[in-house]
Amino acid sequence: MKKKYWILTVLIPFLLSSCSFLSPVPAESQNKYVLNTLPQAKIKKPKRQVTLFVTQPETHSSYQTKQMAYSTQPYQIAYFAKNVWGSKPAEMLHPLIIQSLQKTHYYHAIIAPPVSGRFDYSLNTQIEELLQDYTHQTAILRLTVRAEIVRMSTYKVIATKEFVITQPILQKSPYGGVYAANQAAAEMLQQLTQFCLKNT
Repeated sequence: MKKKYWILTVLIPFLLSSCSFLSPVPAESQNKYVLNTLPQAKIKKPKRQVTLFVTQPETHSSYQTKQMAYSTQPYQIAYFAKNVWGSKPAEMLHPLIIQSLQKTHYYHAIIAPPVSGRFDYSLNTQIEELLQDYTHQTAILRLTVRAEIVRMSTYKVIATKEFVITQPILQKSPYGGVYAANQAAAEMLQQLTQFCLKNT
């Protein structure tokens, strides 16, 4: 009997350690960041009885992800391993576009999917680039957004514009790029809002 107890005493710790060895390794934690900066300057015009429909931005395939893109050499794109966006860029920019337009108090109503109904104009946007570019001596964040306005009475595009915003990355790190991205987004929203007020 003593021999059996001795064998069990030796085997139990071994079996427990084997279970621990075979258990899943916890994934490394990731730093998550957001775009949530609105323009500081207020743009206001007399209110009109106009309803604007704001679609969610379409996104170039390279940026249709929570992964945070950067480049260290021309024609190359890579993604940070431990630093990601909290949501996809389109999901973060869409509510910011709506809030920026609402702050003007110009429109009778601003609606967005899944809400439907009658509206006078549609604002369609596409995120073409959101990249931390380290190929230059001074690193930059580049945000490129294309916008078009459609008049719904004729279903014709009445205005298009491409917004290319560059912002220096003062601290060469993923967080430095996030800060620059928020500054670039605020500038893009300011210009996009002016574009909408001018053409609707």
